[in-house]
Order: sequence, then structure tokens, then C-alpha cells
Amino acid sequence: MASGNSVFKELEPDNEVPEYLKHALVAEVDTIRNTMQVVTLFTEHFLSAITIGLSFNENE
Repeated sequence: MASGNSVFKELEPDNEVPEYLKHALVAEVDTIRNTMQVVTLFTEHFLSAITIGLSFNENE
């Protein structure tokens, strides 16, 4: 394979990350973190409610 000047190497420089890529990465991390918080809150409250409901039925 020829190792001449490639047009693709000139698209973005190697030594710096573009701002749009930084913002996109931060947005993805925020989305993942927010999703995990929703899942954690839902499962904690859901399992707590089931546990309380089961213990309430056993006490009667």
C-alpha cells in the first residue's frame, strides 16, 4: 500500500481535539450518568416498596 500524502490525514490535526468533539463527549458522559441515576433511584425505591409491602403482609 502506498504511503503517500493522504487527504484523510489533513482533515483534523493530531495534536489537538476539536471543540465539537469535546462537547459531544461531555454530553455523552452526562447522558450515561443521568441514565444510571434514574435506574438506581427507580430500582432502590421499587425494591424498597416491595420489601415494605411483603413485610407488611407478613405482619398481618
